[in-house]
Amino acid sequence: MLKADSEEYKMLARWVGEMKPRDFYLTVELGVRGGYGSFVIMDVLKDKNNYHIGIDPYGDLDYKHFDHREGFYSFWKDEKGEMLVNPDGSPRTPSYSNTMKQEFMSEFKYHQNFTLFQLEDTEYFNCFGQGVPIYHRGQKKVMNVYDFVFFDGPHTTEKVLEEAIFFANRSRIGTRFVFDDHQHYQMSVIANALTYFGFKTIEMGDTKILLEKEGEKQDAIQTYSR
Repeated sequence: MLKADSEEYKMLARWVGEMKPRDFYLTVELGVRGGYGSFVIMDVLKDKNNYHIGIDPYGDLDYKHFDHREGFYSFWKDEKGEMLVNPDGSPRTPSYSNTMKQEFMSEFKYHQNFTLFQLEDTEYFNCFGQGVPIYHRGQKKVMNVYDFVFFDGPHTTEKVLEEAIFFANRSRIGTRFVFDDHQHYQMSVIANALTYFGFKTIEMGDTKILLEKEGEKQDAIQTYSR
């Protein structure tokens, strides 16, 4: 059974449903984990011409999730709301195992328009920077423009900014970005960088924030390219 913080995911569903009308939607989630974000996106678009991509390495990789500043820690919580803590009092990273992947994939067996790339974000960027092949409705298309991106991978400013720039360079008017757990990193830095690509903050929840592309990229910016 897929579980999530229901109120915030209801908001995610609304944000997906309010996208501009398209003939085709290419959507993606970075950091699939238990699969609920991807499930919400695909469920809202089930009657549309949508193809969804999940990106997550799983494999119990130990990587930094949050920005940790002096005197400040961010803790993951278990299903009971209890903080995950190591014996020394530092935050403990939850396990994202291949078993978790198999469990969520069993929930997705009826979703045909979905591909999981068991890769780290930078591996996906290196492999598909020129476009990702989509096999859909009897055709192969190499797609390099994304309509909805849900950022829920590593929650550090540096990594989220790198991910955001990659997809901002592959966006179009109306593309929506949703960032999860934005309170754990410097969202203002990321939002400011995205203004150069025409993105504007639309709405903010307790843990999620929505930005939408309303204008074209500013030619003067050369540093934000990947």
